[in-house]
Order: sequence, then structure tokens, then C-alpha cells
Amino acid sequence: MGATLAFTAAGRDYKVEDRSPVNHTFSSDKKLDVDVISGSVEIIGDGGNSIRVTGERVIHAADQQQVAKAKQDDVLDMNEKDGTAQIYENGPFRNGNNHSSENHGFHEGSDRDYNVNWNLTVHVPRETALHLRDVNGSIKTQDTHGAFDISAVNGSVTGTNIAGSGSISTVNGPTVITFRENPKSDSSFKSVNGKVDVTYQPNLAAEFDLKTVNGGMFTDFESVALASSGDASSKNGKFVYKSHGNSRIRIGSGGPQIRMETVNGSIQIRKAK
Repeated sequence: MGATLAFTAAGRDYKVEDRSPVNHTFSSDKKLDVDVISGSVEIIGDGGNSIRVTGERVIHAADQQQVAKAKQDDVLDMNEKDGTAQIYENGPFRNGNNHSSENHGFHEGSDRDYNVNWNLTVHVPRETALHLRDVNGSIKTQDTHGAFDISAVNGSVTGTNIAGSGSISTVNGPTVITFRENPKSDSSFKSVNGKVDVTYQPNLAAEFDLKTVNGGMFTDFESVALASSGDASSKNGKFVYKSHGNSRIRIGSGGPQIRMETVNGSIQIRKAK
């Protein structure tokens, strides 16, 4: 059982905190599917041959009765099928526990006086393909090389020293990615209320579709404006594009189509040093 102590959360007078560990090892799966509602998710690529999960469940509740209800209501399902390891937060906030829909039928309920966070660290073989979803929390990946499909709602998405291709997006938070190897296939990086900041290796060759409403667009790379793109200028060693929020450019000899998009934030295409 987790330890219990006094706790006060902003906007809610939760008097009880309960913590319990999470530990699980999957077999030799090639894909990881994580879908949580609240909590942080960190994925670390390494030289292992299995997917290993550690972390904790943190419950904040009005009283011990609500702690017991939280433990019964909100559980972490861990499943394996057809080479995919799934970590899935399940509870009454799911619409009929519909696992088949894209967001597993997520909706929020109001008949509870507790909050549950699943804070997870998952070590994976570097080439593991990632399918990650988080509603209220940040997602971090480090040293992963596989394909990725990552989205958050209220939280940042950060990728450090990664490779692979795919899509990364968040609604309320920045998207900040650093590649150790440039994407070889079409990819996209998006935010609504946050910057999109991606660092590529110096040998970058790609075509970019850039869009922001309230923010600037900058690149460290020499580039060529494509059709329907705006005017380019140089400022402090960076190429600056102004085109009413839309630009298309080619860097190097061209290659994969990369989309970078935000509404309230800037777009940065950085060159690794």
C-alpha cells in the first residue's frame, strides 16, 4: 500500500495522498502503445531487448473513502498482442471503455472527489515504434530511433537525441525536438498554443510546409522559397520568412515533406552544432 499524508491541491482541498509503485516488463514487442489521461510519460531508448515500465500512481483525494474509490475506478491495463505492448489508463471517464476508437472514447466525469496521476518511465529497445497519447501531462522521448505517433493535449512534447519519422503534436504546450538523424520520411510537428522548435543535423535535405498565425518563422539553414511562399530576409544569421503565416521552403536538395505548424507560437528550424 502507498503511504498517506496531508496534501492540498490548487483549486481543490484534497487532504489525502496515496502513492503506489508501477513495475512491469513486456516481452520482445516491436511497438509501444501508451494512452493515459493524467500524468507524465517518459520513454528512454537503450540497448535492452524488452520494454520495461517503472513509475508510480499518485492519488489525491478528499478522504480515504475516495482513495479506495480511485483505486477501484482508475486502473492501468497492460496488455500484449501481435507485437504491441499497450499501457492503457482505464476508468469511468472512458465512454463505454471503447478501446477501438482513436481516443478510446475519452470523456470526463464529475462524480468523483479524487485525482489520479500515472507518472511512468518506460525503457525500450531503441528501434521500438511509439504510439503515445497523454491528455494532462508531458511526454518525453530520449534516444529512440523508431517511427513515432505522439500527441498531448495539456502538456509539452519533448524529443531528445531521437531518429525516425512520424507525427508529433500538442494543444497547450511547446513541441521541442532534437534529431540525431534527420527524418527519412514525411513528418509533421504541431502545436496550437506553443512554439514548434526542431533541431536537425547539418546534412538536412527536405521540403518544408510552415504555418503560424501569431508568431515568426526562422531557420538556421540556407533555403529556397518554393511556390506560394513569402518573402525571405536574413537577420542575425537566420533566414526569416514572412508570408501571412504560410511558407514553403526547400533545404538542401529536398526530400521528405515536413510540416511544422502552430497557431500561437514561433517556428524554429535549427541546425545542430
